[in-house]
Amino acid sequence: MWWWDTLLTYVCASVIMAVFYFRWTRRKMNAKLATMSGPRRLPLLGHAHKFYRATPKAIAGTLKYFSEFPSPVCIHMGPLPHVAIFDPEQLQVVLHSQNCLDKSVQYSFLRVSETLISAPGHLWKGQRKALNPSFGPAILTTFADIFNNKCAILTKRLEEYAGKPERNFYRDISKCTLDQIYATAFGCDFNMQTSLDGERSLDLQEAYMKVMASRFFSVWKYPEFIYRWTAGYKKELELRRIYHETITCKVVQQVSVEEKLHTKEDMDFKTEETGKRIPENFIECLVKYLRAEGETSKDAVYPHIDMTVFAGNDTSAKTICSILLMLAMHPEVQERCYQELMEVCPEKDQHISYKDAANLTYLEMVCKETMRLLPAVPFMARITSGDIVLNDQHTIPANCTIIMGIFQIHRDPRIWGPNADNFDPDNFLPDNVAKRHPYSYIPFSAGPRNCIGTRYAYLSSKIMVGSILRKYRLKTSLTMDKLRISCGLLLHISNGCQMAIEHR
Repeated sequence: MWWWDTLLTYVCASVIMAVFYFRWTRRKMNAKLATMSGPRRLPLLGHAHKFYRATPKAIAGTLKYFSEFPSPVCIHMGPLPHVAIFDPEQLQVVLHSQNCLDKSVQYSFLRVSETLISAPGHLWKGQRKALNPSFGPAILTTFADIFNNKCAILTKRLEEYAGKPERNFYRDISKCTLDQIYATAFGCDFNMQTSLDGERSLDLQEAYMKVMASRFFSVWKYPEFIYRWTAGYKKELELRRIYHETITCKVVQQVSVEEKLHTKEDMDFKTEETGKRIPENFIECLVKYLRAEGETSKDAVYPHIDMTVFAGNDTSAKTICSILLMLAMHPEVQERCYQELMEVCPEKDQHISYKDAANLTYLEMVCKETMRLLPAVPFMARITSGDIVLNDQHTIPANCTIIMGIFQIHRDPRIWGPNADNFDPDNFLPDNVAKRHPYSYIPFSAGPRNCIGTRYAYLSSKIMVGSILRKYRLKTSLTMDKLRISCGLLLHISNGCQMAIEHR
């Protein structure tokens, strides 16, 4: 049939022209990418076949495979170019570039696209400036008492498990970190450790993260118009609705967000009786920022509350559980931490003050070594808004996704020596730190768009771990070689925080 031959010829010609046009418009980009290393790619697919089993465990192995090539490594996911960075010096250039402030598309899946975690660079700058005081040194000194009070509840609740067989303590730790976040960031005392809200909140968060992980590891779900037809989308809407109705609304009501958004009162004059200005917490700084932007709807606050809870709680809980697990695996390190605690805070019920926490130098080394081996965020992804010149040989082109392999850099034997996979807090002795590139260790990212809660995380971790160690001795049958690690949205230890505790 003549019309069929004509149609087929037309379609083939159109495809060929489209391919040539696509290659022509990307010739400059491809020339820059051609200077980079990487395995041979397949026509059309590129390196997508390397990710066809996109599971958390497989992703970790795939990134390890690419990290064996000289950095930067060019990875093609079909027609979409990605550049993987596994070198600290190159990482420093990238993270300090003004052309690398935008997060990758996957961050938008969390539905907090206009918050600190995933806002575009131009929007993020104003937010970061407005919210910085809520995690600054002035307010952190006031958080220490809150951390101690919440940890006192935790250690008391742990008494029922003393002297009993090993169990997973993750949810106990997570409810405590959740309690701390609501009290410090929002000024809300919800008693998450003792009320049903704590269990309900964790159940909702875990279910939500599973839905997000399912989308993250299913490339076909990336387009929004396809994802909206899936069961995952319906589940996501339901989880968000329940969370907002049961938890987020309580925060908004308790701190009178709507009233503060509409008031014309200047909140800069909030002072104590002495006339000394009281530092403002996250929700207070956020309300001031939204008012300045002309935002008067309480709905604008919801994503920021969700971001703070989801981003802060799971990462904090996983990190603290990892620290406790490392201490349980290494009794000699645990004993040294305990002796340091007894020197700094001799009384078992004594609060660990902000100043005391600063003096727990060996415990800080333990925290850092744990975050080196088990960073809560194993990799990051950004999109370039312009070219980034790495060095004389390599330039990362605009509109390219950059993958930063934190997990691989933290375990690179060229940086950390032949025993890079071993737990050794001495890696963070001052002399050893001075020998390494500063971007060899970046559990909280680095550069202008680093994590706003870095100091918060160190302080809360020290106080919680210290509070537990002063009352309990930690033991576990797990060893480093038995840990089952996977890299998804966050790093996950499949074994859990499996330990036994006993009174000291």
